[in-house]
Amino acid sequence: WPVCSPTTTAVPTAFEYPPVWPAADVVIDTPEAAAADFVERVLGVPPVLGEFRPGDARSGEIVVFSPTDDDDPATVFPRGLLTLRQLAPTDGWYVVAGSSEGVSITAPAPAAMVDAGALTVEGLGRGFESNLVVRALLPAVDGAELDLEFTMTDWTTPVPYAVTLDLSGASPGDVVAVVAVGDTGLGVDPSEFAAIAVVVSD
Repeated sequence: WPVCSPTTTAVPTAFEYPPVWPAADVVIDTPEAAAADFVERVLGVPPVLGEFRPGDARSGEIVVFSPTDDDDPATVFPRGLLTLRQLAPTDGWYVVAGSSEGVSITAPAPAAMVDAGALTVEGLGRGFESNLVVRALLPAVDGAELDLEFTMTDWTTPVPYAVTLDLSGASPGDVVAVVAVGDTGLGVDPSEFAAIAVVVSD
């Protein structure tokens, strides 16, 4: 993904909190479609999803799985959990968070106001050959990448990590999706991941 410095539009003030994916002005009619769009376009792999599990009338969760060579549903592995919510004023479905056992983001906090400059991202992570990738994306510009950083963690046990992302290409009011993914070494595996949204301050 190329690093870019585009101009975007701010999240509508009527939104309860900023969505990770898709952009605030994009309307996706079902949680399943929103989850599939996130996996395909942000994680970059074909979506293999569990059933939508409602939390209330406007929210719920979907498990993201890893595919296997034999296509046997009994042998797929859960990789992460997407939290989805139907948000006013569009009433579309949005991914509002991503989480997993092996990768987390503990700072910044979800929906935090941040500067358009250096952003320190902290959490716990693990991945194939200890690799972890942390990216800052602009959902309003089709997921354009502001920055990408690699860091080393551990193969099997989640350990602390900290990276600094450059958000200088963002504008005040921009929603930035921060996504951390542990490498698996397999091209169609989404791996374990975490995702939050932050907002660039004025």
